[in-house]
Amino acid sequence: MATREKIIEIALRLFGEQGFARTSVAQIEGEAGLLPGGGGLFRHFRSKRELLTEAVTHRLAHREDWEHLLDPEFSFVGMLDSMAPTASQVDRIYILCELGLARLDHNRDVSRILMRDNSIDDAVLTAFRHNEYDAVMKVVTRALIELAGGADGDWPAAAATLVGAVSHFWLMADIFDGEHPSGIDSRRYLRATAELVAARLEYASKQANIPSDSDTGGQS
Repeated sequence: MATREKIIEIALRLFGEQGFARTSVAQIEGEAGLLPGGGGLFRHFRSKRELLTEAVTHRLAHREDWEHLLDPEFSFVGMLDSMAPTASQVDRIYILCELGLARLDHNRDVSRILMRDNSIDDAVLTAFRHNEYDAVMKVVTRALIELAGGADGDWPAAAATLVGAVSHFWLMADIFDGEHPSGIDSRRYLRATAELVAARLEYASKQANIPSDSDTGGQS
């Protein structure tokens, strides 16, 4: 691994575990194989704050299995039909919730920095909003529009509610060492969330006189 990339990976982990303010440049240098306090980090970054912004942006750019979801032509219904052809609307939304929770786990350190560290500046928030949150909101909104089957609804607001619910579970579980303080596991929580969203979709379908999931025996 190149020195710059190694610094980024180590800094991101330390920022996530300890917080930005509590992580020193010397500590990052030492774990990156540089002389602690020797100034080697500044040959790659002008400041610790620049390193934080670069590290967050670098991690969010690694979309891997999520990249295809950003394609405006991508069909969520088609994906869910291939993954679980007999799934109910609740099951389909549950799968989307699981994808979201997995993305938060993938971005664990970024999620910790954004949700738990109040010492970061606007540049990091801007990077997260443009490179991650806005993209996720577009993906979830498009998924809900598809699942609604043409029924009208405030789907951006529904998407923000869904993203917020999944993010809140991840954050609370992370704060309490992996277990949500309610004692409810991710399966139960995501299932309850999916049921609420499915009810919203069913209501919209009924308002538009479109056959809902329950009207078609669990099939869309």
